[in-house]
Amino acid sequence: MPLLSNPEDVIGRRFDFIIAGGGTAGLVLANRLSENPDVSVIVLEAGNAHVDDPIILSPTGWVPQLFNSEYEWGLQSTPQPHSLDQRLFEFRSGKGLGGSSSINCLVYLKPHRADIDAFEKLGNPGWNWENYQKYSKKAESVHAPVPPVRQFRPTYNHDDVGHDGPLPVSFCPIASGVEYPLQKGLSELGIETISTGFGGETAGTYKALASLHPVKMTRTDSANAYLFPVIDRPNLQVLTGALVTKVVTSGDEATGLTADAVEFEHGGKFYQVLCAKDVILSAGAIKSPQILELSGIGDRSILEPLGIETKLDLPTIGTNTQDHFTCTGPAYELRDGNDIITGELIADPDFRGNLKDPYKEIEGPLPLVMSGYAFFPLHKAAANAQELIDKISAKINDEASPYSAGLREVYHVQLELLKDEDVPDVEIMVVPFSVIPMGPAGRAYVNVPPVLSRPFSRGTVHINSADPLAPPVIDPHIFEEDIDMEIITAGFKVSRAAAQFSPYKDIIAREVKPGPDVVTDDQIKEHIKSHVGTVWHMVGSCSMLPRDKGGVVDAKLKVYGTNNIRVVDLSILPILVSTHPQATVYAVAEQAGDIIKADHM
Repeated sequence: MPLLSNPEDVIGRRFDFIIAGGGTAGLVLANRLSENPDVSVIVLEAGNAHVDDPIILSPTGWVPQLFNSEYEWGLQSTPQPHSLDQRLFEFRSGKGLGGSSSINCLVYLKPHRADIDAFEKLGNPGWNWENYQKYSKKAESVHAPVPPVRQFRPTYNHDDVGHDGPLPVSFCPIASGVEYPLQKGLSELGIETISTGFGGETAGTYKALASLHPVKMTRTDSANAYLFPVIDRPNLQVLTGALVTKVVTSGDEATGLTADAVEFEHGGKFYQVLCAKDVILSAGAIKSPQILELSGIGDRSILEPLGIETKLDLPTIGTNTQDHFTCTGPAYELRDGNDIITGELIADPDFRGNLKDPYKEIEGPLPLVMSGYAFFPLHKAAANAQELIDKISAKINDEASPYSAGLREVYHVQLELLKDEDVPDVEIMVVPFSVIPMGPAGRAYVNVPPVLSRPFSRGTVHINSADPLAPPVIDPHIFEEDIDMEIITAGFKVSRAAAQFSPYKDIIAREVKPGPDVVTDDQIKEHIKSHVGTVWHMVGSCSMLPRDKGGVVDAKLKVYGTNNIRVVDLSILPILVSTHPQATVYAVAEQAGDIIKADHM
């Protein structure tokens, strides 16, 4: 049992580093900073410890975690006017040690090198692809794949991944059986299977890595990889059930605010721990800006009507948010007799027993994760790609446009990515799990939706109450920019078109979502609007940018106008990467650890 702290162990004590949030990034930092025995570190995590929790350890445990307040915050967006006034479920910021690495779908993918180099182009020295790979490799220990039974082959270059990091990463040995036929269908459309997607070139189709233990076949997360092995360090304290409510500061805007303490709620009472060096917010893209605003750091026009004294007027906090948008469908009922494996089937003990023989080398439970992905540029998806690019470019460059000068500059870098025919703008993923009913029980179903990789729409997340227990207001502004709908529609059509080719079409019995009657672009767009969702990858709410470009933190991740408050989580990404970001969180946190050490040690 890990040696977790009690409130009595920490109340009123002074720590060199206070980490708000024991999630993916926070626990990486807890490990790396406490490597120095001469500094003291405390992690304050709002959720529970979840030690050896079988739901977390299960590769399919993310399904029962949905809508479960033990594991996630149950947040929703505001009604979205461009999506039939729907409220989107915001499953992110995992609740408990490990954070979102304990509740995600285990997908472990690296972005395109241009995604990361864009950060440096925007004024953040050192945040480039070369350093990304250095720190990603420092985090991961990629294991050679179990000999595959199916045609869906895992491939990678040995030098593109790390082999000695704390986090075990592997290829899931089981696939749904849809991935390879989809690859063949996409190849007919000019989207080819590539030999590796982990070296900075990601356009094409390939098998994803997973945060999956290569022997035990259980989830690997930041708690098990980074925290529990070092929990007995005498200079490290971890308190669960501790909701950070605000950072207590002294000073003013002229001299810079200094974080003196962090206030937290535990068991209905409020306490403080004192800060000697840095307060580090690692609470995620929703909770980190919330903590700053509750601390009086944010937009004066938002804080003062709530009775919160403005300690530092920084109006860009909570703005520039971006997320990966997706939809239900195309989704298919699959034919019998094709060795298909889906989440519903593998949950059946009889099916699992029959499946075990060909996978007898697996020591642990039989896993099934989402491992089939395709990434491609708009030019591969839409015949009118250049027309769409010219239209959004003209809008951004129009002096009468509503964009601030800072956002316009960010958009210019994003436009470069959109124009680059080697950089993905849209994704297709194979989802062999039915979160919503697809049809009669006892059948196999698969969802093969498009994902908008890098939206132009920008959202916000802000408090609307001084009560730290009240949820923030999340407004993603989904499809506010027309080009976002055009790109995801093009991706939908590519996914559907792939099903016209064998062997993919041979395993499909019928399309169940949206169905064969939805054929025109207008009909597809209406379907997307009514079946839209996010992939729970919000970034940008504490963007790492120069202050005059709308930044919240600088390249050392320090909040502008403060002397010792940093943010280390996905909220710092100024532009969303064009892939699932779990690996990116680990890389960001590893790089942040070295930055903080260089400043203090």
